[in-house]
Amino acid sequence: MVNVSFDAHGLSIMSMDASKTSLVKLVLTPQYFESYMCTKPMVFGLYTEVLTNVLQKAKTTVVTWKASDMNVLTVVMADKDFKTEVHLRSIDIEDVQLAIPELEDDIAFVVPASVLRDWFDKVQMTKDDVAFDITQAEFVCSSESTEIGEIKHTEPIGGERIQLYAFRNDVNIALSFHSTRSLSVFAGCGGEQCFVGFSNQQPSRIKVALDDTSVLSLYVAPKIMED
Repeated sequence: MVNVSFDAHGLSIMSMDASKTSLVKLVLTPQYFESYMCTKPMVFGLYTEVLTNVLQKAKTTVVTWKASDMNVLTVVMADKDFKTEVHLRSIDIEDVQLAIPELEDDIAFVVPASVLRDWFDKVQMTKDDVAFDITQAEFVCSSESTEIGEIKHTEPIGGERIQLYAFRNDVNIALSFHSTRSLSVFAGCGGEQCFVGFSNQQPSRIKVALDDTSVLSLYVAPKIMED
């Protein structure tokens, strides 16, 4: 269940997963839509499964969102001489909107989405946690399991595929299999390039541009390493 917020600045969604280790933030500005108008802020609590099913039915039809009160969000699917209206009842979700501070990543870089997905597709064969050992010069991710052994990927930063954006400290962390799989999925949701930031003490993140002003971001907490 998520709150979908509308205001003069556009549509936004922010939600944590059930494990409370990942946070998703979606911001769609008015420029993202063919037309957009919101005269007063409105928030609708919706089931993501229901909303996804409705939008999948749209296929190639034009989709319009409209509401005049806080109880019902109407999704209209129209094409030529027909239209289908789905009236989604808003549910009350006790959700405290988190203020996400601007992170100072220990290391951040820009990488093609296809490259990031390729990294994780390889190391996720173990279906286990993924370790990251990253310096200003080199990116290393690895994972191991009893069945396979160890899988390790090494690549220079500043080479043909990874463009360094910022560097403060070397990074030595582990992310869960679930977190790395989510990073891989999110990499395919935007343009050709992804912004990725890794940190030792803060959440790591991926940010993909949906257009010039709209952004989808995922924040994942590092695994707590046992001594």
